[in-house]
Amino acid sequence: MKRLPSIFLVAMAVAFTGCSSMLVREEPHEIRMGDTDVHCPVVPLAEALMKYRGTLVQSVQGEWKDRTFAAECVIKGEPDRFTAIFLAPQMRLATLVITPPHTLNFDRARQIPDAFEPEYAIFDLAIINLSRDALRRALGDSFAVVERGGTRTISADGVVVAVRTVLPDGSIRYENACLGYSYTLKGGR
Repeated sequence: MKRLPSIFLVAMAVAFTGCSSMLVREEPHEIRMGDTDVHCPVVPLAEALMKYRGTLVQSVQGEWKDRTFAAECVIKGEPDRFTAIFLAPQMRLATLVITPPHTLNFDRARQIPDAFEPEYAIFDLAIINLSRDALRRALGDSFAVVERGGTRTISADGVVVAVRTVLPDGSIRYENACLGYSYTLKGGR
């Protein structure tokens, strides 16, 4: 009888092998914003996110190309570790962990398109969750971070890269203008 649980666990481990892809980078790479000549160094953003403290849970509803999606994002900032977990009902979509000095661990479910790269998630998380001043320091002089009212616009070389707007109900509308996706975050702010 005692062998049944261990056989079951081994069978489950074999069944779930290959259900996700794990990526580890000692340093996140620079990202290109769509078809533009705008390149964004991600390491300073990762370092700024590692200073985030607390736990935040937000529901995410968005659009990309002709698809809509819904998920939850749980972020947790603690000393020497920043974690973001993206969840759908009954499924973990992706987990992103940044540890010192700026090592990136990213585990993505096989159903998630390769286009969902961790560096773009770091960019989005920084735009949404960092203060304006922390974001300006992390992006450097190549980027302009302008806040007017509840709207934050990030641009580089005259190209609008991203727009974050706090809506009247407290939710946040985010648009990545270069890559053509947008979503609304609710809760947790």
